[in-house]
Amino acid sequence: GIKINVVTGFGYRQHESLQGFPLVSIHENTKCISDHMVTADLIFTSAGRTVYEVASLGVPAIVLSQNAREQTHFFASEQHGFVNLGMGNCVSETQIREEFNCLCDGFEKRQIMSSRMKQVDLRGGRQRVQRLIRNILEE
Repeated sequence: GIKINVVTGFGYRQHESLQGFPLVSIHENTKCISDHMVTADLIFTSAGRTVYEVASLGVPAIVLSQNAREQTHFFASEQHGFVNLGMGNCVSETQIREEFNCLCDGFEKRQIMSSRMKQVDLRGGRQRVQRLIRNILEE
């Protein structure tokens, strides 16, 4: 009863490894990733800018960092509603499967994750930055 949508970005070069799986739809270089995110019950993502879009939609997510730089991005944390497993190439398939199963079976946990994401004001960022600049200039 699970349908999986895999959305790959411009730099993804291993599309052939995704072929041949039943119930898996592959979307390459999509122009509006949020169209796929908004209908998801759970998202796997890296720790880059996508986590902010995920949080703005309130969709529970498992985060796997792609590189050391992404390890320094602290937003994708439990505090903000994410399950961050760390560096993706250091996480075992068993760990990923266990976390996936836990979230699939844990509707209440997914609700808590979504609630934490929605508590972060990501939509008022421009006004907040403008206010901070005005305050600095007035000082």
